[in-house]
Amino acid sequence: MTESIEIPSEIPAMTLPGVVFFPKAMMPLHIFEPRYRQMLADALDGHRMFALLGLDEKAAEDEDAVEPPFMMASAGMIRICKMNPDGTSNLLLQGVSRIRVLEVVREEPYRIVKVEELTSSDDVVEPGTRAELAQLLDENRNLGGEATEEMLASLNPLDDDEAYVDLVAFVLCKETLRKQRLLETLELSKRASLLASHLRNENERLRFLKEAMEDFSDEDLEAN
Repeated sequence: MTESIEIPSEIPAMTLPGVVFFPKAMMPLHIFEPRYRQMLADALDGHRMFALLGLDEKAAEDEDAVEPPFMMASAGMIRICKMNPDGTSNLLLQGVSRIRVLEVVREEPYRIVKVEELTSSDDVVEPGTRAELAQLLDENRNLGGEATEEMLASLNPLDDDEAYVDLVAFVLCKETLRKQRLLETLELSKRASLLASHLRNENERLRFLKEAMEDFSDEDLEAN
């Protein structure tokens, strides 16, 4: 059974470049900035949640912009936290839900944002699409991609299609803007199709590289 957790309407937020966080995903974080140390302490004393926002790097080119975030992100719950002797902390944040940032409420001593919780417009994908994703992941592993035997063993038994799609996107999609697009696609069937397209392209790239390296090896051996 999926755990139901209510997201506060106003929630602390950490904004990081190159980060796209998904529900159900686990994100390890090292907390060292004073503002985030305070945020963590307050969160641990309360609901143990904060939003992890991606930095909109294009908007950040405006010198007047202050850490402009992508307006769709995910809120997470602190599952494990270890305080270090130097005052820093290591924690594991688990994604709880997609959110839309409505406004930044304050910046000091750390960012607080007003949010609304978002849900997918459907919760299943076509059986053929799910099967295709599993096949593409298997191909990715065989081609030396990011998919591993351990990953497939944990993903394939999942009955929750949304968790399956989101976790594959979180782990295997490395390009920030493409990953952000997947996060922002609320129609699950469309999200699954976009993910399948990404994996097909990635597998084709890996296949080309593998063939090119094999050809290079043959030519190199002949030259010697």
